[in-house]
Amino acid sequence: MKSVKRLMVLLVMGMWAGLAQAGGHLMVDNAWIREAPPGATALAGYLTIMNHADKPRVLVGASSSAFGMVMLHRTVMEGGMAKMVHQQMIEIPANGSLTFEPNGYHLMLMKPKQQLKAGDKVDITLEFKNGDTMVVTHEVRADMGGMDHSGMDHGSMHH
Repeated sequence: MKSVKRLMVLLVMGMWAGLAQAGGHLMVDNAWIREAPPGATALAGYLTIMNHADKPRVLVGASSSAFGMVMLHRTVMEGGMAKMVHQQMIEIPANGSLTFEPNGYHLMLMKPKQQLKAGDKVDITLEFKNGDTMVVTHEVRADMGGMDHSGMDHGSMHH
């Protein structure tokens, strides 16, 4: 019995090591893409990135086989007009989180290769300054003008 127990411990340790390498203390929650009308040339992706490490992490890019190009954007208000600003890098604070949400940071998903419908799932690879990458599965959702609260309140539980 001893060897089985040891094997289990090694397996669990191995899984943790794999997790730590892949995300380096990063976790993602509530990743979604807003469903766009047919023929749309760009979609927006949203998610919350939680950084459980003692130092900040810097997101420098993203890519997806489902899109021609993915860019980091932020919506800023300027003189009463919403303007999209391309971000070279976005910092996720140490022991903190950053939410990409409508009217804030978002992933600009350019040139979709196929029409995405609510319920579809799309993998997007996040790229960090230190060379780490993280694949995040985003669910396509119909934006009902704030009717769907399923992704709302659980941000407060992570503190």
